[in-house]
Amino acid sequence: MRHTEYGYVSPIEDYCYRDLERWLADKKKRERRAKQHGAFNLEKKRRRGDM
Repeated sequence: MRHTEYGYVSPIEDYCYRDLERWLADKKKRERRAKQHGAFNLEKKRRRGDM
């Protein structure tokens, strides 16, 4: 058993938690980058005539 921020977990659970946390961090980075580049800006798309 390993002590983590989730309490004592088995090594397999620790591995799964690490994968999940890495995926969530990457997801936040992707969303932040998309927002910065206007992926969610519908007004810009309407002005350009894409929609």
